[in-house]
Amino acid sequence: MSLFEEAKEIARRSGRPQDGIAFIERKATDGDAEANLIVARWWLYASDRPRDAIAAHRHLNAAAGKGNTEAVRLLANLIAAGIGCEADSSKAIAMLKQVADRDGVAAAQVALLPQMMTEADALSATRDRFSAEPSIELVRQLLLPGERDYIMRVATPVLKPSFVYEPGVEQGKADPIRKSEGAAYLPHDEDLVIQALNRRLALVTGTAVDQREALYVIRYLPGEEYRPHFDALPGLANQRSKTAICYLNDDYEGGATSFPELGISARGAAGDVLIFTNVDADGRPDPRLRHAGEAVTAGIKWIATRWIRQRTHDPYEIE
Repeated sequence: MSLFEEAKEIARRSGRPQDGIAFIERKATDGDAEANLIVARWWLYASDRPRDAIAAHRHLNAAAGKGNTEAVRLLANLIAAGIGCEADSSKAIAMLKQVADRDGVAAAQVALLPQMMTEADALSATRDRFSAEPSIELVRQLLLPGERDYIMRVATPVLKPSFVYEPGVEQGKADPIRKSEGAAYLPHDEDLVIQALNRRLALVTGTAVDQREALYVIRYLPGEEYRPHFDALPGLANQRSKTAICYLNDDYEGGATSFPELGISARGAAGDVLIFTNVDADGRPDPRLRHAGEAVTAGIKWIATRWIRQRTHDPYEIE
């Protein structure tokens, strides 16, 4: 039984969730690496306490000092992004190299980072315009094969069914318009490869990195789809102004991205990125931008979606 499962059992038997939390915290104080990693994530997710990146660093350093490679990778994410510290990508890469011989994900990052697309190549990528107003365009070959393979590989173990959640209700329910599996990458989950991809998407969309929501990797199996919907959401003070959809593969059938009101259907090749606006000239949701991810009829479709806000946005915030 894992430490976390043991804590859940303690909480179940006592009927008090805080007993399980206290058990993990005692283990962390005693120097248990797994416990320190768990507590660090609690400080980052802020599910039961205020978010505190400094406290997370302290627990991650403790776990890393005990040889926990997952803690090293998570700490490298924070250091590269400057979360709870000064940003230092060189230090983060050096940390990954130290554990690369015993951690496959760290090794994959170390191998891939020098081979990633340059900013100059990203800016010179071919663009196919489907519509000037509203703006819908396909940027060709913006993700290299190794980059696409990496994202699919690291997302696979953490994919979860698409659910919707109601305030005050812990258990999610099936999304009525979307059937798929996905994985969201909050800032501390963004490894150095995903951080580089985020910068590239900001570059080609003419936005700042800090306008983004969490990158969301989605897998559609045969028969799965995202029915017609709007990415812009009613009532948002800081609206989703743009969407970028990265096509990670193309060995599937069906699954086009369609805009019914505009009579446009796009199906990018592997590596292409579809970029479209969601708001009108006044910054209000544009009714013409209703769109759908059509049902996959054969094979498996993979995409990574970036929703971009009008202004700086905290990806941890739901609104």
